[in-house]
Amino acid sequence: MKVFKFGGASVKDADSVKNVAEVIKMFSNDELVVVVSAMGKTTNHLEELVQLYYDRQNWKDKLNWIKNFHIDISKNLFNKDHDIFERIESIFEGIEEYLENAKSKNYAEVYSEMVSQGELLSTRIVRSYINEHVKKAVWLDARKYIKTDFNYTDARVDWEITKRNIGSKIPAFAKDSIVVSQGFIGSNGEGKTTTLGREGSDFSAAIFATGLQAESVTVWKDVPGVMTADPRKMPEATVIPELKYTDAAEMTYYGASIIHPRTIKPLAQNKIKLYVRPFTAPENIGTVIGKGNAEKHPASFILKTKQVFIDFKVTDFTFIDEKKLSIIFNALDQLNIKINLMQNSAVSFSICIDKKFDKVENLVEILKNDFEIELRDNLELLTIIGYDDAAMKTLYHRDEIILEQKTKKVYHMLYVPEKIHKELSAQKAK
Repeated sequence: MKVFKFGGASVKDADSVKNVAEVIKMFSNDELVVVVSAMGKTTNHLEELVQLYYDRQNWKDKLNWIKNFHIDISKNLFNKDHDIFERIESIFEGIEEYLENAKSKNYAEVYSEMVSQGELLSTRIVRSYINEHVKKAVWLDARKYIKTDFNYTDARVDWEITKRNIGSKIPAFAKDSIVVSQGFIGSNGEGKTTTLGREGSDFSAAIFATGLQAESVTVWKDVPGVMTADPRKMPEATVIPELKYTDAAEMTYYGASIIHPRTIKPLAQNKIKLYVRPFTAPENIGTVIGKGNAEKHPASFILKTKQVFIDFKVTDFTFIDEKKLSIIFNALDQLNIKINLMQNSAVSFSICIDKKFDKVENLVEILKNDFEIELRDNLELLTIIGYDDAAMKTLYHRDEIILEQKTKKVYHMLYVPEKIHKELSAQKAK
């Protein structure tokens, strides 16, 4: 059994869907479970739809745009009388009806229900095309198999139930058919849709692979493999042919966007290999991640934008001790906030986190009575894993560095981007 995952870039238009079918055809003799993300930037558009809805603006035009986007792709894949068009219409009628009656629901619940529609649409279209041009394919609703807690927008998996659902039901479908399902989504104990965090389709593939005790997971990307940096920012970036699970986990923890951070753990625990391969050149092996004997890989550069620096200072002339740290960490745990960088002194504790939803505001609200809090946002965090002299020489000067850390293996620099620094300088000059 193999699990394939295709992201939004691999199904962004009709030609891309046809290419996915060609890739699958190369492996059609294998038992395959195919996990597919929303098409192109559909998730972004669905997020905008939700915001328009809550801002009480005209959300129906955005909904029609999303519908026409999927219909236009389908027109280039199917005959005009194909039942996929009726299916698309039905999905969008359901979305409109849901929003018309969602005023009493909380934001997180509505958000998860809406953004999940992208995967539900893409998999319907991809399944139909594979079924006609490659091999018999079945569509499965991931929400019936992946069960989670009630944290709608960053749900935690109930592994016991999920593995039982997947392992007992899906192998029978895969014996004579290609199984097509969604990434990114699950459901809670009430059957309501939850999401696994942005870019969570990689994690979904790992969940399916774990439940199926699969041979491997292949994540098909628009890059030739895991690279030493984002090639859009560093054209000289190169492919890393082989990585150990631990190295890949470290890269994802610090923000490498090539793989979802939660993907590695279940695969490593179950000794399932992970391949990162290019869908534009499927014959290339790309990067293999496993237990292996990979040599020390070259320095890897990871840049995270939209970072927030928060400094907690004591207000009672004491010190940052274990009791005060526990107050902060309990609040972080309560809000499911991951720390990207932290540092403490005798009287303060500083963290760097992602600016995500309203979590920063909620954190401040919880802790404002216990600490004096300073905030800086619109920051960038550069991490170099496995740095050496050559890597450090590539760094250019930053005018305002907020925090800098260096360990034996990892270098961090949190700084104000040049554009923001110039704007702030101009404001001070006035």
